[in-house]
Amino acid sequence: MQTIPFLPLAVFATLALAPAASAAGNGALDRRFAKVDINASGFIDRTEFLALQQRGKSWVDANHRFNRADVDGDDLLSVTEFRASNGGKEGGKPSKAQAFALADLDDDGFLNPEEFARTMAQNKPWRKVLRDFGRKDRDDDSLLSPRDFGVVPNLPVVILPL
Repeated sequence: MQTIPFLPLAVFATLALAPAASAAGNGALDRRFAKVDINASGFIDRTEFLALQQRGKSWVDANHRFNRADVDGDDLLSVTEFRASNGGKEGGKPSKAQAFALADLDDDGFLNPEEFARTMAQNKPWRKVLRDFGRKDRDDDSLLSPRDFGVVPNLPVVILPL
C-alpha cells in the first residue's frame, strides 16, 4: 500500500492559495523572484536569498527568515513560498538561542568574533563588531559562550518544602 506523506497545514494552505494570491496582484513579488533567481532554476537558494537582503540586516536574521519561509524544508524557496513570506520579509527575528545556534557555524558551542559578526548588521564596521564582542566576552577568552551572548539557560524548577 502506498502512503501519501503528511503535509503540514501551512504547506497545504500555501499551495491551495497560490493561484488566488497570484491573481490578487503578486506581480511585483513575481518580478522580484525572477530577478533574485540568478540561475533561473525556478527556485531561490540560500545564497540567492542572502544576496537579496539589505546590508543593514544581519546574516542570522536573514537565515532565520529563509528557514521560516522554506515551509517544505528543501533548502529552496519556490515562488509560492516566496509569495507566502512576502518576498522573504516575514518570519520575524530569531530568539537569542536561535541566533546563537545559527551563528555558531562550527557547532563548537561558542562564537568567535567572525561568527559573532554574523549576528550584527552586515554594514557594521569591524572595529565596532570587535568592541561589542569585547564587551560581551566576560572571561576574555576570545569566545562567547551562550551565557556571554545572553542566552539564559533553562533552569530546573525547585520546589522547596514549607
